[in-house]
Amino acid sequence: MELANVVEKILKSIGFETARFTFRGGCFDLVATRRLLLLFIKTLTNIDKFTEEQAEDLKKLAKLFRASPLLVGLKTKNLELEDGVVYERFGIYAITPGTLYSMFAEGEPPLIMAERGGFYVKIDGEKLRKLREERGYTLAELATYVGVSRKSLQRYEKGEAVVSLEVALRLEEIFDEALVKPIDVLRARLEDVSLGSKPESKLEKEVFEELHKLGMDVVKIRRAPFNAVGKEEDEEIKLLTGIDEKKTSATLKRARLVSQITEFIGSEGMFVLENARAEVISKIPVIPKRVLEDVRDVDELFEIIKELKSKS
Repeated sequence: MELANVVEKILKSIGFETARFTFRGGCFDLVATRRLLLLFIKTLTNIDKFTEEQAEDLKKLAKLFRASPLLVGLKTKNLELEDGVVYERFGIYAITPGTLYSMFAEGEPPLIMAERGGFYVKIDGEKLRKLREERGYTLAELATYVGVSRKSLQRYEKGEAVVSLEVALRLEEIFDEALVKPIDVLRARLEDVSLGSKPESKLEKEVFEELHKLGMDVVKIRRAPFNAVGKEEDEEIKLLTGIDEKKTSATLKRARLVSQITEFIGSEGMFVLENARAEVISKIPVIPKRVLEDVRDVDELFEIIKELKSKS
């Protein structure tokens, strides 16, 4: 069975609503939601095929929609991924379908991170320091017992370094206490993600400029059926925007996908075409660029979108 089907089946079995999207080279192919949780998921049998550009776009979408980005796969190079272990590609956490199931169905988050050189864990540094002091160990003594440097042990206590699995097990054995912290796979590091809007074509540049004039921030997305996400500052409404020279079969396919996405995540969508008439494709309004140029503000743009949709 195709991996995306497997992942979707797992998610549905544990109470998620899901939507599948097939877009060649896309940064995601599954969106899932349960209560307040929204996931953008990319599935790849071999996670090494995940590109940096896909990762950047996936992180942008996660930040824009307050979602969690995930990569779900089965192997890296010639090695199978292990259940209960978290891998990482370009800042996106990667896990197996089995780990995904354990997280949500069994409430068992992964504990181990795979990094170059082996398996590592995060430990509760404050708890380690308190245990060491309560049991009367100096930093030097405990470091000698577990086979690390004094400086390394000090960094563990400050939470400044991950710990090899072997060292973590020795520490837990010495104190007979759990020290390993679960990895919050859903809390991706998105603080430094740049929501840039550098266009890739003359038409994109012109459309972005028009949206900026209306008071919208524009975030360029390369690996999705839409070219950009527009948003008003401090506003929840997002506008998925596709851009094409003219209507083609590819435009129709992209519009259908954007329609699915907007309905699922509760956003708006439109396509801006250089040469076209105003119409609606799969519930997505098509607005000629000349019409966009005459729009005075965001409210008027959304009125045009609403009016077109009402006539379809």
